[in-house]
Amino acid sequence: MLKTIIISAAILGVGILGMCARIILKKNGTFHSQDVGQSKAMHDRGVGCTRSQDRQAQRGNPLRLNVNDL
Repeated sequence: MLKTIIISAAILGVGILGMCARIILKKNGTFHSQDVGQSKAMHDRGVGCTRSQDRQAQRGNPLRLNVNDL
């Protein structure tokens, strides 16, 4: 049982270090933004942030739901 826990912890540690290698090894390293609204490739395909697309769709709708009134 203890052997399994130690092996699992080691595998998790290696995985976390692998994911953080860019931040740890590169000076001023950062993760790239995962937000769809900030992705140039998604913007080129016409895909935007869900909130922004919903806001645009609701803009001309007379039956729109005003979140501030809730």
